[in-house]
Amino acid sequence: MHAATFPHESRKSLRRLGPRAKSHLIRTARNRMRERLRRIKRTERMLTPSANVPEHNTPKIGPHQVTLYRSGTTRQTWARERKEMPRIFCLTENHDEVGTFLAELRHSIITTAERFRRNRARGGSAKRSSASRRAIDTYFDFGSMEQITPATALVLASEFDRAQTISGVPDWLQAINVEQWKPRVYTTLDDVGFLSLLGVEEQRRTLASRGGCYTVPFLSGTKVVGAKIEKLIRAMAELASNEGLEEGDQLLRRSRVYDGLGEAIQNVEDHAYPETVQFAYPVLRRWWVTGAVEPGKKRFNIVTYDQGITIPGHLPLSNYFDDFRAAFLRFVGSEFDATRTDKDGEAIAQAAELGRSSTGKEWHGKGLPRMREIVNYCEHGTLRILSRCGEYVFSHGGKSTYRSFKVPLNGTLVEWDLYL
Repeated sequence: MHAATFPHESRKSLRRLGPRAKSHLIRTARNRMRERLRRIKRTERMLTPSANVPEHNTPKIGPHQVTLYRSGTTRQTWARERKEMPRIFCLTENHDEVGTFLAELRHSIITTAERFRRNRARGGSAKRSSASRRAIDTYFDFGSMEQITPATALVLASEFDRAQTISGVPDWLQAINVEQWKPRVYTTLDDVGFLSLLGVEEQRRTLASRGGCYTVPFLSGTKVVGAKIEKLIRAMAELASNEGLEEGDQLLRRSRVYDGLGEAIQNVEDHAYPETVQFAYPVLRRWWVTGAVEPGKKRFNIVTYDQGITIPGHLPLSNYFDDFRAAFLRFVGSEFDATRTDKDGEAIAQAAELGRSSTGKEWHGKGLPRMREIVNYCEHGTLRILSRCGEYVFSHGGKSTYRSFKVPLNGTLVEWDLYL
């Protein structure tokens, strides 16, 4: 090995080294050279169009330049392939397409995050390996979205939040071609707090109005923490008061939103992540919540989400499963099968009607019925629950509807839309 291989060592100093030290330096130099060659080959491979068919229905456009954004810095790089996101990113209007996309996105970003984590465990620098990439293989094009709802943006944020936490690298996620995103998509993602996960920070001190509606950035946690619930409720009340709805706090208290939101979060803590269940992907055992206020209409919107086992998936683990199964048999005319998803809508509806808790705690035994009660304390409004393949909607006055989709949601989303 020529001494020039070691730029920081002179020939004279090398001669003074023992056999073990020389062997270590030689191995280090070889490893650096191999890594350099791997990066060169990877870049060449990325810039060569792939023969594989994309999982998502996306045209392959070949090598092209993209702009990466992170924490105020911008850099140009090459990408081999882009994958379009659903044009209407809504779990109500376009559930199955969005659900299919979320599954693909989840696999992609968690696989990358776990690779970074393993690299760190071996003593490498995931941050440096990420930043040193001169090209990217495949990216999801946010510019293809034309519409996204705050509720679905919260689900999207939870996926990126999970991947970032798993990786152990706080800044490996980056925004791509932000200048091409649709304005209303960008503002919704910004309002919910999603952009902060990508290092795209808006320089504004107050929440902005979007057609008279204000959205509170998401909060997250693992336990029922009254201070966090209070923070969200107070933020929404203050937004309403600032826009002339001075009784916002009283309206929220009177509607018992605090109790219902606490119940939803308590359900996550008690039921969403059983220790006996093995999940397909790593879970953080957390909940995510956001809220929005439209003072002119006295409208309050609150959304919670978890990545847990889902309501239909948890039913066989509950201590009231026998009662539920009997009610389900009377209602549907067939036995409940937790492995089937085509009756998830009916399963959620019956769980809500049954009105009992699997915890057996007197102070916490209302479950879904307490979450429904909020709607009846309002002028009008709805409670919507999406869990696995089922959707259940309860409206003011007692009317309820349900349906089942083909593609599952990886978790449970609860949304109140209230007019106080």
